[in-house]
Amino acid sequence: MMPALSVVCSAVIVLFGAVCSVFIFCEYLIYYAAILQCGWPGIDHGAPAAEKSADGQPNAEVLRAMVLSDTHLLGAVGGHWFDKLRREWQMERAFQTALALLRPEVVFILGDVFDEGKWSSPKNWEDDVCRFQKMFRHPSDTELVVLVGNHDIGFHYEMDWFKLQRFEKAFNTTSTRM
Repeated sequence: MMPALSVVCSAVIVLFGAVCSVFIFCEYLIYYAAILQCGWPGIDHGAPAAEKSADGQPNAEVLRAMVLSDTHLLGAVGGHWFDKLRREWQMERAFQTALALLRPEVVFILGDVFDEGKWSSPKNWEDDVCRFQKMFRHPSDTELVVLVGNHDIGFHYEMDWFKLQRFEKAFNTTSTRM
């Protein structure tokens, strides 16, 4: 009777270990496996003499820039809590892993940051901005440039100065900054 219990106990431990391993891989390590396949293009140091400085080095500075678009973070009105939880977890893990591995100097987010920015109450807007700042936190030596999109301030006739200024204040940006 005792050996059967030990076999069952061993099987449960192995199964538990396998489930934990799959969970860790799927929720953390998969992002490293995917992003490690990415990299910055090589720099051609064989530039023509006219393009080189006096010391023979290429004149052009290289900027490592990462571009994201249309994150559409779900809001309080139309976003289901579980969908929001999964999407935001995956976006945060992918973004933080990309920052750690690729170390971009600047990150551009090309609008439509939020899905419901055009409808958000002041309280919901603040909550959404706080979630964004948590998910897309970045080192101080990495610049984050966030552009406005129609889902952030409204479509054509729904746009107004209040929504635009609210966005500019939240992301410390203006249309003249670019």
